[in-house]
Amino acid sequence: MVSSTRLVLMNLAVTAAMLYRWLHGAPTVPLVISGLILFTLVNVLLIAAAKSSAPSNK
Repeated sequence: MVSSTRLVLMNLAVTAAMLYRWLHGAPTVPLVISGLILFTLVNVLLIAAAKSSAPSNK
């Protein structure tokens, strides 16, 4: 799977989880804070994993 596709799918998964929690009555402020943390963590980890697995030109 292409890394940009993985990035989109992971962000959609986080969005779905946050939406599910919001629709079931989770408090808004902790939900926004956890959403920001999760989006940042997912994006940084996926980009770091893509860079580390890319072939180097040595």
